Amino acid sequence: MPHLGVDEFAVRRGRTYATILIDMATHRPVDVLADRAAATFASWLRDHPEVRIICRDRAGSFRDGAQAGAPQARQVADTWHLLNNTAQAVERVTGRHRADLRQPLTTVDQRTDDGPTPEGHDRAELDIHGRPRPPVARTRERHKQIHERIERGDSLRAIARDLQLSPGTVNRFARAAEVDELLIAAIHRPTLIDDYRLYLHHRWMEGCTNASALTQEIQRLGYRGDVNTVRRHLKPYRNGAIPATAPSPHLTVRRVTDWIMRRFEHLTDVERKGLDELCERNPALATTVEYARRLALMVRDRRSEHLALEVWIADVRLDGQRELRTLANGMRRDREAIQATLTTTYTSGAVEGNVTRIKLLKRQMYGRANFDLLRHRILLSP
Repeated sequence: MPHLGVDEFAVRRGRTYATILIDMATHRPVDVLADRAAATFASWLRDHPEVRIICRDRAGSFRDGAQAGAPQARQVADTWHLLNNTAQAVERVTGRHRADLRQPLTTVDQRTDDGPTPEGHDRAELDIHGRPRPPVARTRERHKQIHERIERGDSLRAIARDLQLSPGTVNRFARAAEVDELLIAAIHRPTLIDDYRLYLHHRWMEGCTNASALTQEIQRLGYRGDVNTVRRHLKPYRNGAIPATAPSPHLTVRRVTDWIMRRFEHLTDVERKGLDELCERNPALATTVEYARRLALMVRDRRSEHLALEVWIADVRLDGQRELRTLANGMRRDREAIQATLTTTYTSGAVEGNVTRIKLLKRQMYGRANFDLLRHRILLSP
């Protein structure tokens, strides 16, 4: 068993975790450890000196355990986990700059103006009937109440008790000097129809105005909502408020993160223009896009020439956003395993498949026996 795969799995989610060890040649489990501690993993490796390759995620306990128990083995960080760590850092950067997502893109028109909006509200704060959206109205009222109580000298604890709100909610509203800081989430709350707005617009412009037929079409594309949601979305079209051009994508942190992490050639023209405009608005997002794409290309194409990884880490530590600097510092400590990722073809796919199988076994024996029975089933089940 020279090639070993290792990963953790939850025995009781959030409380108790165990470790699965996989023979990467046969894709079969060879042992199950009762915890995910580095010392336990190192002890097992000392009893198996034949291990030469260890495929793992980027968990520090497995890295330390492998270094202590099998210094002769070469560690290989998993490609998917490395890209996922990058996406998480990019999402945190984008989340800090979500205010720029609120402004509509100028590359495409959101929709034509079909008349004046009620005073004090912009178009994004209104529903399809022109009334303030409930989350917006609730956020405005709550912000006003909390700041009036603060000006009177009431403590945040007393405000939370009287308004029956959690302390965290009261603190969040108290920190926001202007209500607009809080309306970003309320206005840009994602809906089921968001991913299909462009498709519905083009189909309407082609002459298909039947909501039932359009619902069936987008359901084949993955839409999970019902026909009533489509009817509500199309109501402004029926009232004559048809955009002159295709509506811009609904900007959310997750969507922009997806644009950044996806291969450039897989983006549509609208997505490319939208991302370019966001980068022009915000230099921090522009540098984040550059560094994320450099790393993703390096990992996907397994490019290790000219000290590419060391140069990337140095560049990010010099002028990258703090979330990317944190990622780079972790990669610097795990440099050898990541370098092995770029120069070998080993992955942890077989390990992840066994973790999925363990979840099925746990459901079959829910509430029965103990860890020993689960371990035997993992090792003996076909």
